[in-house]
Amino acid sequence: MTCLAALYCALAASPVHATTLNWGSEVGSMLVDSDGDGIDDRFVFELGAFDLDFEPTESNRDEWILNWRVFDAASYNPDIGYFTSTVHVLSDISSGNPAASPESFSGLIAYLWIRDSDEAVEGSEWHLVRAGNWIFPEFGGDCCDTGVIEWSISDLDSSDVPLWGGQNGVIGSGAHGVTGSTGLQTYTFVPESSTALLAAFAGIGAILRRRR
Repeated sequence: MTCLAALYCALAASPVHATTLNWGSEVGSMLVDSDGDGIDDRFVFELGAFDLDFEPTESNRDEWILNWRVFDAASYNPDIGYFTSTVHVLSDISSGNPAASPESFSGLIAYLWIRDSDEAVEGSEWHLVRAGNWIFPEFGGDCCDTGVIEWSISDLDSSDVPLWGGQNGVIGSGAHGVTGSTGLQTYTFVPESSTALLAAFAGIGAILRRRR
């Protein structure tokens, strides 16, 4: 009996008995950058959440990475425009991915963050979006629930305005050259107005020095 009890406990702690979360895009999804070119494998595709007391906004974008918790990362196939991953949601609502942030994600809003850089600087390409039903389960449920959660970019609709980037022609923050009408589009950063002005003055000064 003791052996059976021990075996049961071991199985209960196993990720096999955790809730399975499948997330990603559909094959053939249009995933483009701010110029309308296809996203390549330089980008990371992460599902996660921000700290409970932090709300990402355009004004605090420099702090996003400092408050970001990674739940899982997806692999990406640029040839068919497809990213996907499967991860276990453990009984304490932490991630079964050993490379993820170790904290519980219980009740947190889930975001998809696609980017080629962690830094909010000129030239970086970002896309940050969430669907209304992307919320991690609350702690306290059945530890051995073997149900499956499906989160796809097909869940996103016109009411899910990206915080950064574009989605199905819906415009979020950031700069872009060509707007994609479908799928996800990363947007880039432009110099702050004061920085651009200083750069312009520097350019004028260089021209004057050459003329002299």
